[in-house]
Amino acid sequence: MDENVQTLHGIHGNSNVSNEIIYHAVYIPEENIDSSIENSIKENIRVYQDKAEALKVIKEFKTGRLKSFKKRSEAEEYAQTGFEKSNYVNSTLINATVPVVEEKSNNFKAPRSQDLICFKKLIKDGDLYAVKTTVWENPRYLIGSGDTPAILQEGCRYNALHIAVRADRPDMCELILNTVGNTDFIKLLYGDECKSYVDRAQIMLDLYLNTPDKGLNETPLHFAVKFGLKNVVRILVSYPCCIKTLPNKYKQLPIDIICTRTCQEDEGLKKEIRLLLEDQYYVPVLRSDDNTLQPVIGEPFSPTNLLSLNTDPISPRLEVRAFAGPMTKSRALEFRKKWKTPPRLRMTPIKKTDDESNAIDSPTNNLALRLQDVEKGLERVGRDLAEEYQVSWKEYWLFLNDFADFRTKEGLIKLEKYLEHKFQNQLLHHNQTSNENLINSNENLQTKSQIDEIDYLYNKLQSWSLLTSNGEEQNNVDELEFFTPPSSPKLTVDNSDDEMQNAEEGHGTFLEGPVPTKLDHAVYNAVSTSLNSITYPNIYRWQHDMQLAMKRDLHRKNSIRGIRRKLIMNF
Repeated sequence: MDENVQTLHGIHGNSNVSNEIIYHAVYIPEENIDSSIENSIKENIRVYQDKAEALKVIKEFKTGRLKSFKKRSEAEEYAQTGFEKSNYVNSTLINATVPVVEEKSNNFKAPRSQDLICFKKLIKDGDLYAVKTTVWENPRYLIGSGDTPAILQEGCRYNALHIAVRADRPDMCELILNTVGNTDFIKLLYGDECKSYVDRAQIMLDLYLNTPDKGLNETPLHFAVKFGLKNVVRILVSYPCCIKTLPNKYKQLPIDIICTRTCQEDEGLKKEIRLLLEDQYYVPVLRSDDNTLQPVIGEPFSPTNLLSLNTDPISPRLEVRAFAGPMTKSRALEFRKKWKTPPRLRMTPIKKTDDESNAIDSPTNNLALRLQDVEKGLERVGRDLAEEYQVSWKEYWLFLNDFADFRTKEGLIKLEKYLEHKFQNQLLHHNQTSNENLINSNENLQTKSQIDEIDYLYNKLQSWSLLTSNGEEQNNVDELEFFTPPSSPKLTVDNSDDEMQNAEEGHGTFLEGPVPTKLDHAVYNAVSTSLNSITYPNIYRWQHDMQLAMKRDLHRKNSIRGIRRKLIMNF
């Protein structure tokens, strides 16, 4: 009995399912309908309960679409619109309200693997010029397609900075970091339409400094520290976005692995690197724009704790015009104290050697520099102190509109380029002046030739008037011999050596014009005395002109002093 009931129930349930009506709707796009049958199709809505009939229509219209519904209203709507009009309206509303951000692809292609191998070799060899030329011709050597550092060595996923650090190339590290952090470099890659290239430059600099490798999860700072590369560490930590507390795969910080991969134990090197990993401080020189205030030596500051200047809107604006560092805080305080406080004069006379007398610790020299040179006196003392403490030094030069140290290669290159441009302008001006003088001289020669012809005719007529008789002619000749006797030329004594100095000096070119100014003397004192004339020909030429000008000025001063002594003695 129960089995019969279950069988009947199952049959009844299946009959309910089979009795559900399914509507098969066929939608035919309007662009695929002939105009002759368009009206008939619109009047006849293609909704079928038999799926075979719907499939026949699909075979007739290849672009038709078939869809099944349980409700006839939905099937009719689909057959008429295909649900496209509502979607179209929604899409237009979305497009009108939400702006579409499109990033145009740049014109630089990704380098091939062979090119990346050659580029990696240039980094290892330290060829700065070739690397700089390559990356500025195609920024994709440094920036990958995903706006991340380009991978130069697969597997461990080394970028350009990883390779430069492992090769112990501090100059190459600085070049790479300065390039990726340069807004002009980012602008070259993404074009002028990109308004966020400043942020992208900072992001790219942060990625290069803090991106770990794939093997040990170590940053470039880890590499430099564990191999004992002190100069590379100094370059890396000089950037504020360099994070010194990132752990590697074994949870070790850079300060925990100092010199762990060096061949020899060097406690002095470990100490220097450990000091570099501490917070770095700089000692600045603060000056006002209009020099209405005396220059001061500011408090030591760090990139994470900058100076608070110009809090008073009434007072003159102060700016950092020079700074020494980086140093630890204790060493920066010691540096500032020695820089700010002049050494005391010795009460008892002590015989000094030449080196001691010229040292910066000399109180006489220290005070003389501060008092005589108001514009660069503090900088001159700080420059020598930085050399004594073996720290970097930078000072601002208005004619370069940049900070530079003319005792380093980088600063000398900046000065060399400026003087090269200066001498080229002088040569161009000299050529133009010579051409104008040549034209004027030709005109003067033509005028003079005409005047000479008139004088020649006049002299001829005058000579004919003198030949009146033999006696008169003889008397005139005698008179001429009496009044113009043969004599040697008069000796002219010139006691002035200024003409000699001027002839030796010639037409010099200086930083602000044809004569040296205070700026020339300030730069002359800042430039290293031993220079290679082949490497820096324009600086060497400018130094020569400065030496001649200084000799001439010294001679004039001595001449004036001699004249004063004679005048006093005569009285």
